[in-house]
Amino acid sequence: MKKRVPTFFLNLDRKVYRRFIRLALTPVVLLGVHGLYYLINPGNVLWSACTMQTTGQFTLDLLASFFFSWLIIESSIGIADGLEKYLPWSSSPLLRFLMQVMLTLLASASILLVENQVYTWIYPGKLTPKEELETWQFFVISLLVSLMISTVHTGYFLLTRWKNTLEEAAELKVRAMELNEVALQAELQSLKLQLNPHFLFNNFSVLSELILEDTAKASRFLDKLSKVYRYMIQNLKQDLVPLKDELIFVKAYQYLIQIRHGEQVYIQFEIDNGLLSKWIPPITLQLLIENAIKHNRATRTEPLTIYISQVENHLRVSNNLQPLPNPLPSTGLGLGNINNRYKILSCEMPKVGADETLFWVDLPVFDYPQYDPQDG
Repeated sequence: MKKRVPTFFLNLDRKVYRRFIRLALTPVVLLGVHGLYYLINPGNVLWSACTMQTTGQFTLDLLASFFFSWLIIESSIGIADGLEKYLPWSSSPLLRFLMQVMLTLLASASILLVENQVYTWIYPGKLTPKEELETWQFFVISLLVSLMISTVHTGYFLLTRWKNTLEEAAELKVRAMELNEVALQAELQSLKLQLNPHFLFNNFSVLSELILEDTAKASRFLDKLSKVYRYMIQNLKQDLVPLKDELIFVKAYQYLIQIRHGEQVYIQFEIDNGLLSKWIPPITLQLLIENAIKHNRATRTEPLTIYISQVENHLRVSNNLQPLPNPLPSTGLGLGNINNRYKILSCEMPKVGADETLFWVDLPVFDYPQYDPQDG
């Protein structure tokens, strides 16, 4: 089991902590010193002498003991605070420990010597050897208690610093996560913006030809193009879109393909209804279709057939391999864009495969909105 730090002491601010030390530890120290002294030497003449004191003498003795106990506490705390300014624990722990122990003992010894002189003044007379031994015993016990006070104060200080360090580390971690999320979103948006020029370049070139050849067909093509482009603009703001909406978009996009390529390109769909509830990055299928058309020859005798099907829980986009005799240089925009978007959204990446006759890309689909990009 993990050791739990007492949160009561950690939650005390500096001023409250010092006030607590003054009020609570002074009588504790007083009782502790005398209690330890009694346990070591219960037959001390001090205890019998206390019973013979008058009320005034007992009160004066108690106030003096209380005052010197308070001085020991203040000196121990003051030494620790002063050393932290000039010799912090982080710079040299061993030297700091030795200096704090030595200065605490010197300060406490000085206070105890003054206290002894005060008691000599209150109770004049020469001490017997036994009384001198008992006085030294009391002296040593008081020094040990002063070291205990210094240890408690140092422990509180180190625990407070540890707590603050954990809080700062947690804040930095949250801030780093926020900045990372902002950076990922900015990168995702820049990747989405790459789709527009790629799409427009291919279709505006076809539209310009249709305007010269068949204005009626050009008008229908422009109408379909505007609807497809509207879908793209609306959904590029989304990280994921329903697969069923993406398929509707692709089927509408088929009209543009037919105008551009006629019977040279076919698109076939084989998807179970269960997969339609899944989600996918927008415009992914259109990019893969464009990629297949770009890198394969397509004629009436050897048409290019693009299949959009289901393979287990993945969406597969495949086409028959018909490499161009003089292939165009690849910009890597299509597959690169898709891979980069999946890299941001998920730890599961698209899988690309090929054999002698077929090329395919398997796309992971998501259960959105339950899907959490942070979980991959």
